[in-house]
Amino acid sequence: MDLIFSGHAHGGLVRLLFVGGLIVPGQGFLPKYDAGKYEEGDSTLIVSRGLGNSVVPQRLFNRPEVVLVELLPASP
Repeated sequence: MDLIFSGHAHGGLVRLLFVGGLIVPGQGFLPKYDAGKYEEGDSTLIVSRGLGNSVVPQRLFNRPEVVLVELLPASP
């Protein structure tokens, strides 16, 4: 896939400065893909921290976010 959008990780129930998500439901401790843009080969993955909560209705140092991605045509 050229572009993948993913959400629901919520960036972690607890987020630490310079570390990222400490624990993410379904991914465990110190997940690799907690929030942001990741590139591997020709694929780009965008993970949103989201707006809501998970099983535990609490976020610590993890502000909700809405991601805006502008798609442009490839140059000739």
